[in-house]
Amino acid sequence: MTLINLRHQRAVGQGFFHTAELQSEDGRNLRYVYDCGAMKKYETARNACVDAYLRDVGANAVLDILFISHIHFDHISGIERLLDKANGLAVDTIVMPLINVVDRLFAYARAANDDPVSISDPFFRELVVNPVNALGRLGPRQILFVRRGSPDGGAPGSRVEDDDDPDGPRDIPRVWGGERDGGLYWKLIGRGTGYEYQQPFTDSDGTEAVTHVAVVDDTLAMATAGGESCPEWVLSPFVDPTIKSKKDRFLSELALARRMPVSDLKSWLADEANIVELLLTGLPDLTAAYETVASDFNLTSLCLYSGPKTNEGATEAVYQARLGSYFLGPTLRQEIGWIATGDAALSTKIRAKIFLKHYGGHIESVGTLTVPHHGSDHNHNSELIMKIDAFVHVVAADTYSKWRHPGSKIMQCVASIGRFLSVVTSNTKSEVEEAAFVRCSAKKKPTTE
Repeated sequence: MTLINLRHQRAVGQGFFHTAELQSEDGRNLRYVYDCGAMKKYETARNACVDAYLRDVGANAVLDILFISHIHFDHISGIERLLDKANGLAVDTIVMPLINVVDRLFAYARAANDDPVSISDPFFRELVVNPVNALGRLGPRQILFVRRGSPDGGAPGSRVEDDDDPDGPRDIPRVWGGERDGGLYWKLIGRGTGYEYQQPFTDSDGTEAVTHVAVVDDTLAMATAGGESCPEWVLSPFVDPTIKSKKDRFLSELALARRMPVSDLKSWLADEANIVELLLTGLPDLTAAYETVASDFNLTSLCLYSGPKTNEGATEAVYQARLGSYFLGPTLRQEIGWIATGDAALSTKIRAKIFLKHYGGHIESVGTLTVPHHGSDHNHNSELIMKIDAFVHVVAADTYSKWRHPGSKIMQCVASIGRFLSVVTSNTKSEVEEAAFVRCSAKKKPTTE
């Protein structure tokens, strides 16, 4: 048996759009996307990439899982086109970090500062006001919000000991996928907690509807396999939360601008109508609060590991890639996993340490790393880069304002360890395409004395 992982970093400019698919030898597949967006300047390139992907997968296709790392406009602006009910894909499950109203308001304030035209986008505004309402209109079967789990936990398969129930966790909601024809079944595995509920929302035609919502820890992961002889492949999240002191300061500055105590502001923001009013008429207050923390504030961001469940033993695969105009392979390689970091604030030692602890043994399986925050020097951590020691580093970035993405620090760091750095811009010739063909063999039965 063979399990194939195909992945494609698409050239959307200053933004992020990663498409991928798992294929089993019998023709079943699991299709997933991590982020879909670009800044307004690159709208044409973004739309062209979305349309190219829609042609690739064909008419009437289903996107099994859409992962949203965070709600900055350059990571979500293409989602409506991707999931358009007339011309796009149907989506089964949408996964994003659990973020509160302060995070969402900061995302809007940042957009007003960095990409002002974006704040008039109705989908972006609705995502800030009410994420379930915005996502529910896209037609998913379920929405999965991921929160930071126990620091003593970790990603399933990241430790030597067995850390999950083969039938999935018993004390969390029944979240699964793969019921479509030709789809690979997936389930949640790992140690963690969660809860589920039904939430009403207003559909795009004005009718009332209900969507299924679950909230789970990031110590759980989605797992699938291409056959009985194949190791499980996991899609394992990690939530890097906003630094609380920065969030508190932003809220305090906003309360000061609105001339009310923080406690009153929190109560006021509990009403969605007030959030709408703030976005429409209180933009100067939002931007004033943003400016006080903008230099070192990162939103809660969802990272993702896609790769073999490493505690099942070494996995041998044939790997090949196109990095822009450069071709690699095919070669035998165990490091076939992929890890995305979104805009996670991993520059500090303590946060990087938590990240590495969470993924544990998976780090040794990572062959491709998408560098934090488009390769920004502000988010660079040379120790993290060297500890992961990925063979390929991907930076999704292009020219924008005075930003320097990628920064000189990441370029020097990757060059110093003799690894590849591939910058994906708005030029399709810069795209990265990878394929890993996992050779599956019968698992050895444990011997008994």
